[in-house]
Amino acid sequence: MRAGPAALLVGGSAYSLIAASTTPFTLPADVLTGLAIVGMAVLVIVRWPLRARPARPARPATGAHPYVPWLVVLVVFVAWELFDYLVHGSRADHPTFSSITDANDRFYILKALLFLGWMAGALVIVRQGSRRKAGRG
Repeated sequence: MRAGPAALLVGGSAYSLIAASTTPFTLPADVLTGLAIVGMAVLVIVRWPLRARPARPARPATGAHPYVPWLVVLVVFVAWELFDYLVHGSRADHPTFSSITDANDRFYILKALLFLGWMAGALVIVRQGSRRKAGRG
C-alpha cells in the first residue's frame, strides 16, 4: 500500500509539530529525531535495490569529475563553520549555520518547518534511489 502525497504531508507535518515542541538535546527530542532517522534507514533498506547498477556519470567537457563542485561546496561550508567557530567575537557578524538554525528554532513554527523540510529532503533521496526508479532505464 502506497501512501499518497497528502497523507505524507499530513503525517510529516504532525510529526514535525510534535518534534518541534521538544527542547533540543533532551531525551524526547533525541528519541523523535532518532525515530525519523531509523524510519528513513528502514525505507532505504526496503526500497533501494540490493545490487545497484554502477552509474557512469558523464564527464563535463573540462574533464573534471562531476562530484568536484559538491566537494568544493562542502569544503567552503566546513571552512566557514570552522572560521566562525574559532575566531572569537565574529559570530554576530558572520554567524555559523548552527547559530542561524538556533535562531530560527526559537520560533515553534519555523522549527517545525525546518524539521519537516529535513524529513522531506530525506524522503526525496529515498525515492530517487527506489527499486522502481532503478528498474526503469
